[in-house]
Amino acid sequence: MPRASMLSEVLRRRFDPALEAVMRRMSRHDVRGPLRAALAPHRGRAMRRMIDRFGPAIAPLEGAVLRGEAAAIERFDALVAEAVTTMRAERPSDLDEGGRAPLTELLHAVDARLYRDRPELMDDPSLPEDERTHALDVLDRFNHCTGIYETVMAAIDPLVEAASGEGKRPIVHDVAAGHGGLALHLAERFGDRAAIEASDLREEYLALGRAQAAERGLSVRFSVEDALALGGLSERGVDVITCTQAIHHFPPGMIARMMSEAARRARVGACFIDGERSFTTLGLVALVGALYGRTYTFYYDAVTSIRRMFYEEELALVAALAPGMPKVRVETGIAPPSHVYVRITREP
Repeated sequence: MPRASMLSEVLRRRFDPALEAVMRRMSRHDVRGPLRAALAPHRGRAMRRMIDRFGPAIAPLEGAVLRGEAAAIERFDALVAEAVTTMRAERPSDLDEGGRAPLTELLHAVDARLYRDRPELMDDPSLPEDERTHALDVLDRFNHCTGIYETVMAAIDPLVEAASGEGKRPIVHDVAAGHGGLALHLAERFGDRAAIEASDLREEYLALGRAQAAERGLSVRFSVEDALALGGLSERGVDVITCTQAIHHFPPGMIARMMSEAARRARVGACFIDGERSFTTLGLVALVGALYGRTYTFYYDAVTSIRRMFYEEELALVAALAPGMPKVRVETGIAPPSHVYVRITREP
């Protein structure tokens, strides 16, 4: 065995378990830091201003967007993107901050340095398959030991419980699922309690998920689906639609349309959940990413992902602007260690 491979194997057996134990302890706490909490009231006010400002301009486009008219979709996406960008740029001095504007202004200026949108390596089709597979394996182990999969389960459990209360085995479908890491975890944890499905536009990712399901003896239905065209799920009676740890890959307008599509197609409801950006999380992920797994692809994508992620208030704005929502209850919330969710529940 080459020396590098021997060293990697020793680190995997001796060093990684100790680091995983540390990460498990940290996962019980909210690690996003004080800056996020200090600016939350400002972001809440900015969000409400954006709803009042952009909602009337978006409302006339909804019917055409739902009919798939390209010009309306382009205009809708542009307006939602402008709403989010304007919200991020909204300075505390532009709002009534009750005399706290100077300090909040400084914090806002610091926070504005965090967001950065750039592509991730694993989204590049030319990435060698062995490197992609290795990075995904590290990502799965990271998600397990940081409790991220358990966080997702807690967020979607009210929807699964509501579907189970109707006397049937609920169907849970994860869209934009990539290689289906969450779906495999749900299949293990839910067992016979729910039927688990996963879909993505990229067949090469789904092939990795199918291989893992077969190896682990899990029953997961994998299919190629467009998260913006889920009519087939509605016809099959899918109860709960989820989108997990993928939101930051999409622009705001597309996320709004995905939320609307999921809300209209799921029989019970939908849940969108992802990490939330913060300097504290960025620092921790950068440190852990460098030490854990020892793959540049995982490190680069982990750091890049954090900087692309949305705040809770930004996702609340996107949900409020989603076109053609049925009668639903929309909840947003935070979940340790560093996640935010939008839970959409159908109402009678």
